[in-house]
Amino acid sequence: MKKYVVTASLLAGLSMVSGAAFAQTSGSVGANFTKIDTDFGDADSYGVDGEVIIPTGGSWSALLEAAFNDSDDTDGAIEGAAHLINNGGNNAWGGFIGAADSDDSTSFVVGGEYAQFFDASTLAFNVNYATNDDTDVDAYGLNGAYRIFASDNLRFDLGASIARAEAGGNDADIYTLGAGVEYRFDNSPFSIGAAYTRADGDFAEADIFGITARWNFGDETLKQADRKGSTFTGLGNALQGF
Repeated sequence: MKKYVVTASLLAGLSMVSGAAFAQTSGSVGANFTKIDTDFGDADSYGVDGEVIIPTGGSWSALLEAAFNDSDDTDGAIEGAAHLINNGGNNAWGGFIGAADSDDSTSFVVGGEYAQFFDASTLAFNVNYATNDDTDVDAYGLNGAYRIFASDNLRFDLGASIARAEAGGNDADIYTLGAGVEYRFDNSPFSIGAAYTRADGDFAEADIFGITARWNFGDETLKQADRKGSTFTGLGNALQGF
């Protein structure tokens, strides 16, 4: 999943949370712009995205995320995912399910995830399986990210992924490698970020540039949000939210 926005399904989930739990929720809402340069031409994409982390008791929490993005060259796409996370203090693990829909084509994804928290960095990865019956495609992937905190509100990201898609007896591999940065203004809920990702595959190559602006709530720093579970948002992309 690459872009998320607080939609009706996310708000419905919030409506079922008790007042005490709601007071402990955290998350963010953002807007982003992405420019994609490929072998077949260029494309610009605009989107809005959001996430919310809800304590569910003990060391468990739920991470809900959703998104909408659109461009002049393609139909709009809606994506969403739900994670169940166990936070052990210096690590977190869990699983997720999600779906994406665009132009009557719907994909579903399921996977597991793990993060190890160090004093000034986070190493996280997930494994996933996705399927789309409309196009008869199955895909398997491994995503990873290493996030370095120069300060509690300045984060540098390295992201990578590898995936294989199978359709009609044929298969194709794609690899990505990227870097990004996000900065949250001190004593402010607002943050800005930028990222670059290079994608190489059997059929195409792409350079992906993105910028984002976010409004954060329920925590005080980017590092606090990471430790609560937002490290799993957009995992495999250089910058969270892309």
